[in-house]
Amino acid sequence: MTHEVGVENMSNHASSAGRFWLGILVLGVSLVWATPLVAQPSSLSVHERGKVLYERHCAVCHGPDGRADTPVGRLLKPGPRNFADPIEMARLTVDRIYRSIKEGKPGTAMAAWKEVLAETEIGDVIDYIHSLSAPGKKAPLSSERLSLEVGRRIFQKECAYCHGVDGRADSEIAKILNPPPRDFSDPVAMARVDDGRMYLAIYRGRPGTAMGGRGELLAPAEIIDVMRYVRSLVRPLPAGMTAAQLDVRVGDQIYHQHCIACHGDAGDGRTSLGQHLVPPPRDFTKSGEMASINDNELTQAIMHGRAGTAMAPWGGVLNKDDVRRVIRFIRQSFSRAR
Repeated sequence: MTHEVGVENMSNHASSAGRFWLGILVLGVSLVWATPLVAQPSSLSVHERGKVLYERHCAVCHGPDGRADTPVGRLLKPGPRNFADPIEMARLTVDRIYRSIKEGKPGTAMAAWKEVLAETEIGDVIDYIHSLSAPGKKAPLSSERLSLEVGRRIFQKECAYCHGVDGRADSEIAKILNPPPRDFSDPVAMARVDDGRMYLAIYRGRPGTAMGGRGELLAPAEIIDVMRYVRSLVRPLPAGMTAAQLDVRVGDQIYHQHCIACHGDAGDGRTSLGQHLVPPPRDFTKSGEMASINDNELTQAIMHGRAGTAMAPWGGVLNKDDVRRVIRFIRQSFSRAR
């Protein structure tokens, strides 16, 4: 199921000869798309009705066997879905197929068919599509392996162009992007990427970066599959680094990103900004004062700010692990007798 415009956009990647034959195919697809439907004989079964509709409207891109290995399908980027692959179909619910047929899929050559197919005809096509992935045959993987495989396929298709095939963000396009894509293999960098942040980055994208949202293309379950696969790309901690040392390293990064302007590199608040604040920023080098404040009190001050001071709430920027790590860094780095 495709649209003339979507196919033409992708034909730029073909050779001159390929574009000629693609033009012929597009003309055929367009004529089929525009042809008024002929009522199917009521004697046909659901499977037979779906087969007729599928072969008329869908097979040119998805293939008569659902494998998407057609002259048109091979030219499309992203390619049509392979309905014959049980792993590919594992996350494809009836609702998603219905919405894709009815409304189309933004960012792909899949056009909306709501003006061509009636509701019952969409249902017939859906039933036939499910028959193409070997009836009764499940993907030969455990639930965990299936999730990782689905995530791997999506990552290679949607993410590897910038983040690299192994997540190291060393692709050619990554070298010219500013800011660069995240290196998913770096255990220190990934320590700050919690599940909530990763989900929203995939779903909505990241403003100010080349990271676009995939919420219109991926189902929630597929986003989770991608997240699981991305986690599998993270390398082990550097030799000799403990979890506690990782916390301090990440806390150091957070402190220098968000806290140093007021509290200073030495933690004493004697900065060009800090010296003009009333009351002044907390002096982390005063060990006696710091000993009288427990971690929960520091957490509350960081998360919710301090009324009557310049200390703003950071709960919308830092998560609980971030706060825990920056507190650990502060206590380890600045404590001295005063």
